[in-house]
Amino acid sequence: MSARPVFFIPEFREPREMLSKLLSPHGEIRDGGTRKWTEEEMVRGAKEWDAILVTSREQITARVIEAADRLRIIAKIGVGVENIDIPAATRCGVPVVNCPGSNAVSVAEMALGLILAAVRQIPQGMQGLASGHWRDKVRIRWELTGATFGIVGFGNVGRQLARLLKGFEGRILAHDGFVPPERVRAGGAEPADLDTLTRESDVISIHCSLTPETRHMFGAARLRQMKKGAVLVNCARGAVIDEAALAEALREGVIAGAGLDVFEEEPAPRDNPLFALPSVVFTPHQAGATFQARDRINQMAAESVLRAVRGERPDPAMLLNPEVYRA
Repeated sequence: MSARPVFFIPEFREPREMLSKLLSPHGEIRDGGTRKWTEEEMVRGAKEWDAILVTSREQITARVIEAADRLRIIAKIGVGVENIDIPAATRCGVPVVNCPGSNAVSVAEMALGLILAAVRQIPQGMQGLASGHWRDKVRIRWELTGATFGIVGFGNVGRQLARLLKGFEGRILAHDGFVPPERVRAGGAEPADLDTLTRESDVISIHCSLTPETRHMFGAARLRQMKKGAVLVNCARGAVIDEAALAEALREGVIAGAGLDVFEEEPAPRDNPLFALPSVVFTPHQAGATFQARDRINQMAAESVLRAVRGERPDPAMLLNPEVYRA
């Protein structure tokens, strides 16, 4: 058994120079390379790990956590934690942290890019021109200036997007059951219930967490509440939208288009019906993939892990299960 703390990072395909520089003086890094680790492989190795730093690829299950009897912390290299069994970690006394706000600017900028691309059909124009069609494949579209924008989820990303949208001199609606109305107004948006936002928005951008309550929040019924010419953008979690219902709504002209950076299944299969629809702009979950966001995430995750191995508590703003410290 190693006398130094062992930091397990199952996915090490992105440049992690900062993470290595911060952690290696204080322990041993075990990286999983580029392949995906199975649950069985992680269970076999878990007894040697003092910390797990995980992206979204591997599932940190109850079995993995229970097998890691030296584990002092699980750190998400990112924000969403759907792939970590937090109740199991809590039962085992293991704190779980994420990196809130680390990629907010990057994701908000990507959402704005998808809004522009979907509304003005920029990729479709490029594809048409490359195949020998001069404008005959592009329909006249509407301006964003003066439009009504709906933001579902008014956390770090939602507030940053609202700041970016102010330049369009339109109306900004926001829905978030966890954010007080006065904070929504302070962020430059008008508080709205979800039905009102759905009916009145020309563009809806999703930035909420995936929970049992938000899964398939945008299903067939809600999509039919949207304006006929509206565009739906998702840079949050794919399963907030019912993809089958969205594909049907787009084929039937219920809404005008969509911009998607996330999918119900990731990596998204090549036969996903949405990929065949000309009104959809799609990217491979890259909204947070900027140099600045990567550096912030690595710094925050490493600092949390080092605090844990020193016997210190994580930053309360990053701790997702504070009950592990309650008597």
